[in-house]
Amino acid sequence: MQRRAKQLGSWVAVVDDDASVRTALARLLRSAELPVKTFASAREFLAEYADHPPDCLVLDVHLGEMSGLELYDYLASYAPVMPVIFITAHDEVLASELTRRAGPHGYLRKPFDGDALLALVRRAMLHAEDGR
Repeated sequence: MQRRAKQLGSWVAVVDDDASVRTALARLLRSAELPVKTFASAREFLAEYADHPPDCLVLDVHLGEMSGLELYDYLASYAPVMPVIFITAHDEVLASELTRRAGPHGYLRKPFDGDALLALVRRAMLHAEDGR
């Protein structure tokens, strides 16, 4: 699947305002041979998204000017959203709300196990591939 994803031009986007989290997630995903680009904000991601949408979006719930949930709603208002995996370190976001928005792709609470994230990303990318 990993080679096939590369051949199809697939990639994973990580949107998190914490530079250390972005770096760690990029290393983890690259170690699994998954192409990844990181973004510090929703605005940064949206500038890239218009040209070439990712097959999976790993999205922090709490970002700066536009939250991860607001970004998700914005994307959903224009077209079906690619698979999203929400990540959060905060407990105030209800699990039911994250489950509703993430659907079958899931969410993780920080800190989380790298293997758990990789499993969710691989499943999401297979889902995106099946939709082509």
